[in-house]
Amino acid sequence: MGRSVRLTLHTGAARPLPADWRLLIEELPEDLRDLYEERAALIEYDGGEKRKTAERRAFECIMGQSEAAAAMLAEFSARRSESSGKTQARMS
Repeated sequence: MGRSVRLTLHTGAARPLPADWRLLIEELPEDLRDLYEERAALIEYDGGEKRKTAERRAFECIMGQSEAAAAMLAEFSARRSESSGKTQARMS
């Protein structure tokens, strides 16, 4: 007997994810990390997606569903931009 799982995928934040978005997973609270891992597994297994695609889509889902996660992403992006700006200033 098969099971039917309906996944609701969200587009995530209005801006694109930073290239190093995977670093943010380590900073997620345990409940959001568990939700991310479960969603990625469902997208991969039930949705038939490749693992990397499933992980990205799961991350976008989490960012779109949780205000706390979206705030973490914005803070993470700001920190990365700030450190990138400092590096470029030193190189000048």
